[in-house]
This record gives sequence, C-alpha cells and structure tokens, in this order.
Amino acid sequence: MKELKEINCVYGSEHQKSILFVYGNWYVCEGSVNVNATYDEISDGVDIELLNDYDMFTASEPINSLEELQKYVDDE
Repeated sequence: MKELKEINCVYGSEHQKSILFVYGNWYVCEGSVNVNATYDEISDGVDIELLNDYDMFTASEPINSLEELQKYVDDE
C-alpha cells in the first residue's frame, strides 16, 4: 500500500508556502492539476522545485485533498 501524507512545502522563486499531498512517489501542491512522480526524498519543508521528476500527468480538476490525489493516481 502506498503511503499517504500531507506536508508543508515551498515552490517558486519567492518560496511560496503550500501544502503538498504525497501518495507513494506521486505528489501535487494543494489546488494544482500538475501531478508529478519522483524517487527523491519528500520531507516536511521540501522545496518542490528541487525534486527530480520522472513522470507526470495533468488532472482534470484542481486537487485539494489526499483522497483526491489517491483517486487520480489509482485511476491513471
């Protein structure tokens, strides 16, 4: 079973703070449609701009919860 977790993150040149939903190797910022996968360590406070992505997809609607991320990944 893939691990589900919600952590604090930053992104962009201004280090905008956000919530990151993580399901296994997949992750998405709260309110985004851009879902990415990485083998990098994802820990609290991560700068997502520094993660090395190996796969991605675009959700049809913004993702606002762990459950929504899980549904999109499992349906993908």
